[in-house]
Amino acid sequence: MSLSDKPQIRRARYEDWSSISLLLREVDDLHAALAPQYFRAATRAESEWRRVLADPTAAVLVAATGPSAALPLGFLTIRVYDTPADPAMVPRRRGHVETLVVDAGHRLCGIGRLLLAGATDWARGQGAVELVLTTWSGNAAADAFYERLGYQVLSRVLHRRI
Repeated sequence: MSLSDKPQIRRARYEDWSSISLLLREVDDLHAALAPQYFRAATRAESEWRRVLADPTAAVLVAATGPSAALPLGFLTIRVYDTPADPAMVPRRRGHVETLVVDAGHRLCGIGRLLLAGATDWARGQGAVELVLTTWSGNAAADAFYERLGYQVLSRVLHRRI
């Protein structure tokens, strides 16, 4: 990717849906391969897209190129959450990165880093003091990416079939 093609980070728009649905397919297929007992490749509904765009606790950011930054190459969904009311927990607001996907042909070009920087700015503006996210066991590329950016393991989720 040349410097002139550097993507712009912007808020997602309703008309991004056709491109975003393809990116969602990429991440859904990956998750279905990593954890088929939890995920399956499925067609996402546009109504789900409209709902998240309208959610006041969420932001959807797009990394896009082209005229008017119209061609999405990646996107990120983030929500802000407050710690549950529990006397044993320290009150804090955090941003939870729910989805981050970059088109397979444009990975390792800094797009994920740009999206996370935009998410950090947005979450900070919402009063968040940290970002949290989840990666699935076996997704070594994602783990390495987040670790390069300074993310650390906070907890582990264990499971057992019964």
